[in-house]
Amino acid sequence: MFSKSAREPSSDSRLHRRSSWSLAARLTAWYAGSAFALILMATGFLYWALSRSLDREDDQLLADRVRVVRDVLRNRLGDLEAIRREIVETAQGRLNIQSYIRLIGQGGTALAETPGMSDILPVDSFPAPISGPGAGADLRTDDGRSFRGVAVRFEDGPAKNAIAAVQVAMDRSQEDELLADYRRNLLLVLGVALAVCAVAGYHIARRGIRPIHEIAETARRIRPTNLGERIAVGGLPTELLALAETFNDMLDRLEQSFARLSRFSADIAHELRTPINNLRGEVEVALGRPRSADEYRDVLGSNLEECGRLARMIDSLLFLARAENPQTQIIRERFDVGRELGTVCEFYEAAASEAGVGLNVVVGGHVPADMNRALFQRAVGNLVANAIAHTSPGGAVTLTATGDETMTKVEVSDTGFGIPASHLPHVFDRFYRADPSRSTAFGGVGLGLAIVRSIAELHGGVVEITSEVGQGTRAVMILPRPAPRR
Repeated sequence: MFSKSAREPSSDSRLHRRSSWSLAARLTAWYAGSAFALILMATGFLYWALSRSLDREDDQLLADRVRVVRDVLRNRLGDLEAIRREIVETAQGRLNIQSYIRLIGQGGTALAETPGMSDILPVDSFPAPISGPGAGADLRTDDGRSFRGVAVRFEDGPAKNAIAAVQVAMDRSQEDELLADYRRNLLLVLGVALAVCAVAGYHIARRGIRPIHEIAETARRIRPTNLGERIAVGGLPTELLALAETFNDMLDRLEQSFARLSRFSADIAHELRTPINNLRGEVEVALGRPRSADEYRDVLGSNLEECGRLARMIDSLLFLARAENPQTQIIRERFDVGRELGTVCEFYEAAASEAGVGLNVVVGGHVPADMNRALFQRAVGNLVANAIAHTSPGGAVTLTATGDETMTKVEVSDTGFGIPASHLPHVFDRFYRADPSRSTAFGGVGLGLAIVRSIAELHGGVVEITSEVGQGTRAVMILPRPAPRR
């Protein structure tokens, strides 16, 4: 039986699936939403402007009716029948709009009104009278009919003691139908606009993210066998140009790394094959027939030398692998460079004497350094061993050190054969030998200068090498001194 947690996906994964919209869908939603919102605000404003315009027109009409009634009252005061006729005629002044007028006495009763007005708009359906014609109010009857009305107090003229107010209203049914038609048209327009915005937004989004798909397709085609392929940056938008260039730079670094790794693998195979073949060959020869103890001792001694060569190669490779790790930490200590150079010379004095090469140390005073002592000795030792190997008998190898508060410079120069200019760019590559015969004869494995460079880089420094054929070689390590802690 499976548990519930094993059968059902977690809430985090369900939430991730729900929220993982595609970029095209997000751009489409944002474009369609923003465009539709603008259209909605524009149409809403037009509808509001039309409604306000109709209200102002109706209020103007009501004000005209009020002024006409006031004029009639001033001219025919006391002739109530004549006033009623004027009210009827005034109410029917516009055939397409039905108007209603009512005169309210001081007691609140209707003195005169448009026929049928009481059945539609009772006296109390109007708002409280105001001092002069102004904005009207919307009135609605029980049967749903819409009216615009206003009540104005009668405060001047000889009729002010008999008439308290004038109520004027107009039928707005036609205007309501006009606004209803306008709303229906607006809804139709908004529906079509929403569909158009969604379709247009989708096509714009798809066109906008097409370069992203092209970049993804190019990245999908890249394999270790075709690392030379690059993303075409022509025509890319500015926002994606930096991404494509950064991706191409990464591919350049990967291609270089793969090339170095391939060469490194081939070099390792080649370097390991030679001592292993030597070991195998010597063992096969020794086992070919019975031999004396001295002959077996010679074979074992030769095998021991080859094993030592393999051990040195493996040790060097492990050091280089650790040095390339960004998390590698080194322990620094302060020491005198001149004393350490003397120690290195003492170690290599026997090898130099056997090769007929002189060793000299030239240090002007006290030269301090803040480095890892063992790594410093190994780097200088590799430079000295390399110089001895490439210097003819009678030559000399000179070690020089200078420095100040900011950096320490160590130079190893020789009077040897020199290195051709075509080899100089590659001398720090692993397993590279400018003169394979001499390097092999002195037990080198082609990793000495690579280790020197790694040690210098671990300390934040650099190593440079210059040479002239027949004049000798000069290697310089420039190592910065860290600022003192406060």
